[in-house]
Amino acid sequence: MSEIIDFIKENIQEILVIIIVVLFLLVLINIKGVDLNEAKPESKLVQQVTVETFVSNNDEESGILSSSSEIFCESYLGNSADLESGCNQLTESKCGEVKCCVYSKIVENGKCVAGDMNGPTYKTDKDGKLLTMDSYYYLGKCRGECPT
Repeated sequence: MSEIIDFIKENIQEILVIIIVVLFLLVLINIKGVDLNEAKPESKLVQQVTVETFVSNNDEESGILSSSSEIFCESYLGNSADLESGCNQLTESKCGEVKCCVYSKIVENGKCVAGDMNGPTYKTDKDGKLLTMDSYYYLGKCRGECPT
């Protein structure tokens, strides 16, 4: 312990100069407003979740869709290739209940495909051939040049 006290006594001037310089730098940094913290990386949205309240089964007069139909579309949000596969598995009647699918009689003699009120999402077949579609069914109603 006496060694430490002897060291301090011998170097008191240098120690005080160092303390004064450090305090001066701290005051100067504070006055200038320099931020010494590491920059935080920009936040990035990884996933967005939408929580909706329960809606009763189809109410044809008001046009409200069942919650399962809404959940179906939400589950494929942002991934139209998977939505296409999901819609392909629906029957014609179920296809007519979903906002994100349309039923087309042009595609493979009638098939549920990804789409909306403006028609199918994909306008070509698997070979890249353009499909001309005069009509399709959206929410169970024919759109376009419908047969009478």
